[in-house]
Amino acid sequence: MADSRSEHRGEDLVSRLTRKARTARRVLKDEGIGGVGKVAFDHAKLKLDIYVRGRNRTVNLDGCNFALRELPETNMKLELLNGGYEKPERFAARKYIQPEWPVVELGGCIGVVACITNKLLQNPKAHVVLEANPMAVPYLEANREANGCSFKIVNQAIAYDSDKVTFTPSLDFCGNSVDRNVSTEVEVTVPATQLSRILEDEQFQKYALICDIEGQEYELVMREAEAIRKAEVVIMEIHPHIIGEQETGALISRLENLGFRIAEQSALVWVFSKN
Repeated sequence: MADSRSEHRGEDLVSRLTRKARTARRVLKDEGIGGVGKVAFDHAKLKLDIYVRGRNRTVNLDGCNFALRELPETNMKLELLNGGYEKPERFAARKYIQPEWPVVELGGCIGVVACITNKLLQNPKAHVVLEANPMAVPYLEANREANGCSFKIVNQAIAYDSDKVTFTPSLDFCGNSVDRNVSTEVEVTVPATQLSRILEDEQFQKYALICDIEGQEYELVMREAEAIRKAEVVIMEIHPHIIGEQETGALISRLENLGFRIAEQSALVWVFSKN
């Protein structure tokens, strides 16, 4: 057993060193030696900030506990420690989602919003969480179990005109996008799906939609009007810096034409409601 653990730690160390070497080569190529220095400085500052915040093993957010020990030391971990992680989404879910509604969540990450939302529901099994990044799924599963939640996890990506999606996932699970190569990790391929297919498979009619899919929200709204029309509330993170200001305006107009009104906005998170 000890030999097995030592071997596993050795493999993890080699993997981390390989990732760091790839990152250094990419930054050196793109930004020169100054860029490498900045990356090193930012990483050291991040590690110091996490240390100063405390060596917490878990953090409690809105009544749910999330393990920190195994998470990479990234900005996401720091936001978890300071309580700011996905705060607008958490607030919107608690305020706007009705207990009797099923929930479809696109972009579950490690499951913070998913766990908090699931605790609100009369039928916690009527909750589907889609997460494209296979590296995030073990954390999503672990947090589901730790908090006694019952949502269904689907390791697929929202996409159209293809039955699969190939992308490069990031160790920092925040900001993963199937359209942007933001990591030096190896490529992965996951099945593609659509919101309409999820609703059909789960037989959801009236439901709540939570969406944080890093730029894919524009195509989702433009191509799945009828599926979105069935939602009572849409909690959506919109990324103008990815999709563009004109497309952001078109997305909002489209939702308004589908019968939604803007109920609230905080940072990038918009809430669209029918009531």
